Amino acid sequence: MLAAFRGTPPPSSGTTAVSGTFTIVGTYCVPDDNYKDTLQVLVHGITYGRDYWAGLGFSGDLNWNVAANAAGYATLAIDRLGHGDNPQRPDPLTVVQPEMNLQILNALLTAVRSSSSPTNALGHGYSKVVYVGHSYGSFLGSAIAGRFPAAADAMVLTGFATTRNFSDVLTADWTAAANHAPADGGLPFGYITLGDEAGRTAVFYGGAFDADLPPLDFNIEDTITDGEAAALTILLDPAPEFTSPLFIATGVLDVFFCNEGGVQGCEANLAQSRPDFFPNVPEAKFGFFAPDNTGHDISLHDSAPQTFAAVFDFLDAQL
Repeated sequence: MLAAFRGTPPPSSGTTAVSGTFTIVGTYCVPDDNYKDTLQVLVHGITYGRDYWAGLGFSGDLNWNVAANAAGYATLAIDRLGHGDNPQRPDPLTVVQPEMNLQILNALLTAVRSSSSPTNALGHGYSKVVYVGHSYGSFLGSAIAGRFPAAADAMVLTGFATTRNFSDVLTADWTAAANHAPADGGLPFGYITLGDEAGRTAVFYGGAFDADLPPLDFNIEDTITDGEAAALTILLDPAPEFTSPLFIATGVLDVFFCNEGGVQGCEANLAQSRPDFFPNVPEAKFGFFAPDNTGHDISLHDSAPQTFAAVFDFLDAQL
């Protein structure tokens, strides 16, 4: 798993066709008023489920769904395949990997546009769809922009930049989830999680956050699979055909993408992401926000309300 984060994934010996029918669990929230007929599809990062977007249930100020609804946007926060409350835990190497995630997400983004789609359980087809990712979910979004450039009307990528440093991943205390928590005892050994609370806190938090949040986070942590890590590099290609609005939000203390050079250094990394990965997104359709005193889990910090406002103001102006 760690070889992929070092940039030296194991060599591929070919491809194998994989198929299946999967249940994807989600939380669907709609505004009471100021309805925009725009759906935000929220996709979490590694070792989290869809409850990340609800602030892990810790505080309403950290709840993306609530903030988006107040701004007039509906949200659909999903659990990625093999994670969260999804009933299936497929093979962690051959099935739960980026390519399968991309195909599922593209099918979902297509389905929510049509009320008659047999895979749309929302009872409504949305005229506009925004992909919102965090961390690994953002890299999936970037790959969707490259592979399926018309799938979303806008992209919001949080905990993301094309300038990256995964050294903290390499030194983290990774362990088989089955050996870590009794509730995960039935998982195949390819489902991996973090075994140390202090290490997890150092990776995901920094600056201003409630000290009671990391222990809760650690107690309910999810997993990453060997397949998701081993095939990470397929998510790192540019998206030259994507021309729709793009917003990137990453904390100044994010150990993976900023954490050097202060606000200006972080903003420079975020700005560079457009020419690196999204060269044909016009400057007028691009925005970014780098909240100070904020670590990787941008929505779980005290600055979350400011991040929400920056994202929704951008979308209001673009859509």
